[in-house]
Amino acid sequence: MSTQVSQSDDWVQLQINVFTRWVQNQLKDQPDIHIDTITKDLSNGVALVELAKTLTQTDTPRNWAPAPKRTVEMVQNCDLAVEMFTKDGVNLVGISGKDVNDNNEKLILGLIWSLILYYSIGKSINTN
Repeated sequence: MSTQVSQSDDWVQLQINVFTRWVQNQLKDQPDIHIDTITKDLSNGVALVELAKTLTQTDTPRNWAPAPKRTVEMVQNCDLAVEMFTKDGVNLVGISGKDVNDNNEKLILGLIWSLILYYSIGKSINTN
């Protein structure tokens, strides 16, 4: 039983590492944004909004807090990014900005996987 748990933990850590590298690569032109791990560093929404702006190639539809101090500002930033992805056509179900702010590992991994599918895999299939 402990071997299965260990393998599952290894698999989750591998996903976190790979998805973190993907996000870092997408934000490489943003010198002020530093992501060590997606399950912790997206919680204030700043990197997530910048990722949304980069991937959707649009500006934010409303003002956001580039240096949020309060939790409500952080959640609003995360909500804004999720909204931008959804408006761009990414199918996101069951995730809100509060989930990202709460560092919900499972939902953050699902969010990033959906972004990879849509922006990296889906776009390359559609252009070919």
